Amino acid sequence: METGADKMATPQLGSPALTVCFSALLAVSTAIAAGLYCLAVQALSELGLGAASYTAALLLPILIGVGAALATIGPANRRFRKLRQAFQTIIDGDLSVRLPEKNTGIFCVAYSDFNRMAQELEKVRAMREEYVNTFTHEFKTPLTAIRGFAELLQEPGFTEEEQKKYLHIIASETCQLAELANDALLLTKLETQNLPVVREKFWLDEQVSHDLTMLEGSLREKNQSLTAEIEPVELYGSKELLSHVWTNLIGNAIKYTPNGGQISVSLKREGSEAVFTVTDNGIGMSEEVKANIFDRYYQADPTHTRKGIGLGLPIVHKILELCGGKIDVESRSGEGSTFRVHLPVNL
Repeated sequence: METGADKMATPQLGSPALTVCFSALLAVSTAIAAGLYCLAVQALSELGLGAASYTAALLLPILIGVGAALATIGPANRRFRKLRQAFQTIIDGDLSVRLPEKNTGIFCVAYSDFNRMAQELEKVRAMREEYVNTFTHEFKTPLTAIRGFAELLQEPGFTEEEQKKYLHIIASETCQLAELANDALLLTKLETQNLPVVREKFWLDEQVSHDLTMLEGSLREKNQSLTAEIEPVELYGSKELLSHVWTNLIGNAIKYTPNGGQISVSLKREGSEAVFTVTDNGIGMSEEVKANIFDRYYQADPTHTRKGIGLGLPIVHKILELCGGKIDVESRSGEGSTFRVHLPVNL
């Protein structure tokens, strides 16, 4: 494998240095051909040969130049043809194709870039397939429950209390289905920019407090304690979209923190930014998980022991991107996580 220094030493395809090298090579070749021509003419003149000899003297350097050009262009043409064939293989659906990077001259960087592209495409395909499998699983589970309890309710002999219990389960599973569909649709609209971003002036602290109130039931179910330090912050932005950010981040903290755990939420203004922070003492994340949590198809839990299809954080990331904000993550496996959001107030 060629090192980075080797690649830098060899002018690469499409670089200005390669253009300079070819120009210099052409100038040198022309000078050599002219010199050969002059020497041939002088030699033939001394021999006293006729017009045919002068013609031969003219053709000889041309033939030498053509031979040299073919010797140079031939390998480059073969490497370019190999690159085109590899692209066609990718188009046909085979993402496993790779090109040899060693001893490829000016094509070394191009081959390296192609291999990196194919590797990323292969990774995205694997993640997408995992996402489809997870999505199917998450859809099938509540549908099976709904169908089972609906058929059960058709049988006689159930008390009113039992009927209410089964109907509550059906309603809960229906809400889960709706949430899955809404998340998938929202992310698709965000990524295709097919969602109008309506901006307005509003109090961000009131919105965060409202979203916390909506999640109190989930906190009580897991007997978790919540500490909130919410300062008044006025912001000009998308009130509708930003609500998804707070509910997703706080909801994830509840979801990945064990029973009896602690969660803290804060909101304050720092200069021209609103800073929202949510911290938990939950399961935390490894470096690998932390590096991929905002990818659409990424699943940190391949066993699917927790509900969801991993769309929450990609939605958060995309919304903040549209609103001019950013999000930072601090986490260590087994030690909890901290998500910090920075948003311009735009007042």
